[in-house]
Amino acid sequence: MITFKSIEELQNKGDNQIAPFACTSLTVKDTNNNVYHGRGMELTFGEGLSSLTFYPKGTTFQHPAPDNSKGLAYTAKYAIMAVTTPVSMYDPKCAMEGINDSGLSFSLNMMPAPPLKDLTSEQYPNSVPFASFGEWALANFATVEELKSGITNGVSFWSEALQMLGGLKTPFHFAVYDKTGGSIIVEVKDGALVIYDNPTGVMTNGPEFPWHIENLNNYAHMTNVETVTGQVGEIKLRQPDSGIATSVLPSSATSVGRFVKAVYYSAFANRVDNPDLQIAELGHIMNNFDRPKNITKELAAAAKPDGTPAKYMTEFTLWIVLTDLSRGELYVRLYDSLNYVKYTFDQFKDKNEEVSIQLK
Repeated sequence: MITFKSIEELQNKGDNQIAPFACTSLTVKDTNNNVYHGRGMELTFGEGLSSLTFYPKGTTFQHPAPDNSKGLAYTAKYAIMAVTTPVSMYDPKCAMEGINDSGLSFSLNMMPAPPLKDLTSEQYPNSVPFASFGEWALANFATVEELKSGITNGVSFWSEALQMLGGLKTPFHFAVYDKTGGSIIVEVKDGALVIYDNPTGVMTNGPEFPWHIENLNNYAHMTNVETVTGQVGEIKLRQPDSGIATSVLPSSATSVGRFVKAVYYSAFANRVDNPDLQIAELGHIMNNFDRPKNITKELAAAAKPDGTPAKYMTEFTLWIVLTDLSRGELYVRLYDSLNYVKYTFDQFKDKNEEVSIQLK
């Protein structure tokens, strides 16, 4: 088990530093309307902390309640593959991304927001930390519609203060997809869970999801059709090469900019009838959301009068995951790798216990 002391050492934390992370989640479809889910995870640290974890059907999960008593126990109706990271002090394998063998997948993305309302002691036996929402969803549901119907049945989620994130109380929202094309966003608003249908298949970070949808109205002129000629007054113009259509897209790597770009790339993705080639197409799309180290830096600790220099942290793409929801395949590429590693439910079909493979 990785301790929080070792996590802090990896972070090289300054006095006021927290570890924010940015993420981009999107979907594309092939010509047969099969769904493929791409997601990038940006962090300021974390090499070697993530694992690919397989949970067989029948696995029992139980997390602590807010008073550290036992929370809700639930048994997985489906086998699960997830990328797990020790975000929670209660769970060294918190699922950040995953899929079950019925084709339901999810992404956990950061979105600073007020926490869920405190639970009453009567709710503790049915409680689940919000950081474990994705795991709970994959264990219990096969489709987005099932999840929407059952999200409040017999379960109470609570916001845990996360040491890894400087004590923030579970500042997450979730994108959930299924192989039929269902897509929703689950967020916290006014202390309660809210569900939004997601016609874009895209999620990044803050602000709240409805704000991102409203902001898309500023891009009504967005198209992938090139305009290579034009005229201004008496001057006739011709674009000397290709790519002018993307000039309408935001240039920044902010959550707002990435949301608009992800909608563009998702909507205009090349669609083919070969699943292997469609995964490759998705990989090309996700390359546009791959953030190298040191391209942007944030002050972590100011310079000190004794001559100690300022410290900076830089977000980078820790890993990218591509998921084929119909075939139950999950591909992972780490920051230091050029190629993806493929994981399938078939390779774990003889496993009756949890399997965890450190990604490094």
